Amino acid sequence: MLGDRDQLTRLFTNLLSNAVQYTPSGGKVQVTATHHKHLGQLEIQVQDTGIGIPAEAIPNLFDRFYRVDSARSRKQAGTTSGSGLGLAIAKTIIEAHQGEIQVDSTPNQGTCFTVMLPSL
Repeated sequence: MLGDRDQLTRLFTNLLSNAVQYTPSGGKVQVTATHHKHLGQLEIQVQDTGIGIPAEAIPNLFDRFYRVDSARSRKQAGTTSGSGLGLAIAKTIIEAHQGEIQVDSTPNQGTCFTVMLPSL
């Protein structure tokens, strides 16, 4: 695929950092990549067995400064860091590369972000 190396690095750093941050000790973070040659797309999934995201929060996940629940995040992650910009930045990078992002999540079971980017 063609793309801005620095921006794509930032994209996947954001997604992986979130997965690690919200997955408790003993949990699992998995990254898979699949080339759908017939569709001209590269599919990358970042899946974790973390705390998950409530369904009502998903429509706002990619909004600037949106945090699912500050108190919950601090309790689970052990930190108060995070501005609520990571996923908004991720979506902007994906859109700049003519791609798409989807999220599937179940509270207390985990989250899967699927990124679809054009490929050669």
